Amino acid sequence: MMEGRTRYTMTNIAFATLLFFVMLFPQDVRGAVSRTSAAFSDDGRLLLIQMEELALWDLETKALVAKIPDLLCQQIAVMKQDGWVLCVGHSVTIYDWKNRTAVATIPSESRELYQLLAYSSETDQLILRHGNEAVSIWQLGKKLIPLKHIALDQKKDLSSVAASPDAKQLAIAQGHTIHLYDLRGTAIRDVVVDGTVRELLFAPNSTTLAVSVGHAMLFIDTNGATASARATLSNAEGTAGQATRQFFSRDSQRLVAENGESSYAVIDVSTGKQVALTEFLYEDHERGVRVPSHLHTVDISAEGDYLVGQSDHLSTLQIWDLSTGTRLPDLCGHDCRQVGTRVALLKWSPSGAKVVMVLEGGLNPEVDGKVSVWDVSSRSPELVLDPGQPQAKVLAKRTAPQDSVRVASPTLIAAPAFVHGMAVRAVATSPTTNQLVTASDDGFLKIWDPGQGMLLRQLKLPVLASALAFSSDGVILAVGTNQGEIRLWETHSWREFPPYASGQGQINALQFLPGNRVLVIAGEQPHVSVVDLVSRTVVKELVHSSRSPVCAGKACAKKGVGRGEIVEGLSFLDGAAWLMTISRVGRVVWDSETWREVEKPSGIPEVWSSLGWNQPLIWTTTRTRDPKSMRLAIWDPKHNIVWAGLDTFTNRDTEVDHGPPIGLGTAMAVDPQQRWAATRVGEYISVWDLSAKAKRKTFHVRTPSHLHWTSDGKHLIVSTLNRKILVWALETMAPVHYLRDPSVTR
Repeated sequence: MMEGRTRYTMTNIAFATLLFFVMLFPQDVRGAVSRTSAAFSDDGRLLLIQMEELALWDLETKALVAKIPDLLCQQIAVMKQDGWVLCVGHSVTIYDWKNRTAVATIPSESRELYQLLAYSSETDQLILRHGNEAVSIWQLGKKLIPLKHIALDQKKDLSSVAASPDAKQLAIAQGHTIHLYDLRGTAIRDVVVDGTVRELLFAPNSTTLAVSVGHAMLFIDTNGATASARATLSNAEGTAGQATRQFFSRDSQRLVAENGESSYAVIDVSTGKQVALTEFLYEDHERGVRVPSHLHTVDISAEGDYLVGQSDHLSTLQIWDLSTGTRLPDLCGHDCRQVGTRVALLKWSPSGAKVVMVLEGGLNPEVDGKVSVWDVSSRSPELVLDPGQPQAKVLAKRTAPQDSVRVASPTLIAAPAFVHGMAVRAVATSPTTNQLVTASDDGFLKIWDPGQGMLLRQLKLPVLASALAFSSDGVILAVGTNQGEIRLWETHSWREFPPYASGQGQINALQFLPGNRVLVIAGEQPHVSVVDLVSRTVVKELVHSSRSPVCAGKACAKKGVGRGEIVEGLSFLDGAAWLMTISRVGRVVWDSETWREVEKPSGIPEVWSSLGWNQPLIWTTTRTRDPKSMRLAIWDPKHNIVWAGLDTFTNRDTEVDHGPPIGLGTAMAVDPQQRWAATRVGEYISVWDLSAKAKRKTFHVRTPSHLHWTSDGKHLIVSTLNRKILVWALETMAPVHYLRDPSVTR
């Protein structure tokens, strides 16, 4: 997503990460664990834990290498010198655990705690804040030597103080003014901003300063003391948000900001553009709505890509991909699921492969109330760190089910395999030319040869695409945008036709009728437009007004007349005249010849979806003898029978990691020759031989979304929620590759 990296020492970065979370993410649990904090060495091998006393663990040998008594620390760090650790509290102590002696100490000067603003391993300098009284700079040698003492003006409104990771700059915000101090000399430069500064944060490159002002974030280039970019935070409804806690990625190119209480935004530092928004929502099944859920006890990985935290509504620990806004399988599903579960510590390792946790009240007695180290890939606890024992307790790693094959293996993905730099909004396959089209929030429309793994061409759109549809002959591609415009391309030469303004707002779904002339358009307006693309006229407007199960009968129907609902999906049954419009409340079927609502088409299930062009079949779910389970089935409307009964599943099977969850649901695709079917239940995909009605292969894919077959039926396309697209070969019954745009590196 971003290019360029500024190289600074890992110690600097690891300590900056530690400092950020210790300062800004206070723990709100009772007892001894409320004082828990952790810090890794730059290589991730050593782990320093503060509970009742400081303990240092070697995670490679799984040994307790030191216990340091009588040090109560609010901030801790593993220093670059072999055997040295840093403890900051009412006093500041540098302790050599190998020789069991204090190297240097700064005694307490007041009732207020010291606050470590920066530690540079390059120059061995510390910057400390003494409450609202002063900031001091210290040189570390055989003893601590004071270099500077900067008094803070307590009479003025002091809102924030920050120091650069290289310990060369200090920023002090007072009202509308930011004072920038060059700590190598005496120069002080003032930057005046429009609004009262709330928070300051330096990037790891030490030259970019993030300034939180009202609902905006400013990025200051400290070399020129000028604003380089401005970002205005917004939530999913487009209303302004307010950044409260911020974190820079290791390359200083992205800022992750808590946007209000229930979401995090990712901002491109160079442009100020909000490139992703992650909302924490809870499915309230009783009321049938999604409500905001605040996360607490949070940590963000060093690259700024992933967040782990505990929800107010769910006891389990959740992991989110901040670059796409999607939720990944829970870190600890069953182990954490208990009312009253409290998490006192979460800490990513520098590589992002492990998470350190202190959990109280969980269902797993092996980790309850203890410091545990979790492997992120397997979502299982590996080690339990008991300072009363010389060795960590090693726990058995969990494995994937025996009947699955994980395709996301290191041998399959040699490099990041992303199709776009931002979230993918729509995917469509041509019914005639073995081509795949993807659209993303990065503003690009990309055309692929999925079998060869080749990016054939990309088109830059002036507005973002939100929906795609091919005509039945594959000659026309329609692209709906988030501003209601329909853009049209002839797919042989990729010549673009004049766009059509639908007036629908953001387009939710598009559907061609047979041929390439009539297009059905659903957007943010409470009606669906049927448009003749040649004459550019609206043939018909459909008002979707479904009735809920609790609202049945003539009186209810009359009351609902004229009040349309927003349609989010369209499905056309080829070989028949039926078009289905789908809203959050229900589904309505229309006769596309008369454009009258069909009460209940003969020989069609209540809930169905088409399987593509040239296929007069639909896929649906049917009940089994077990009232708790359902079956994915292919229905033949012409003969009013189940043509093929495939996977049997329960609702729990559709949830990620079998926990409160992301409900991924189910999906199905049949190849154009009707020889093979692919079914998806949750994260497991099965390929069926329809002639034998037998399952030939089952494999696992992380957070899959839609399934598509290429027009020749040789490749299955699996799009995922994390910007990846897997191409699976029917000939070898194995994954071929993930599609990859070489220009997209994250």
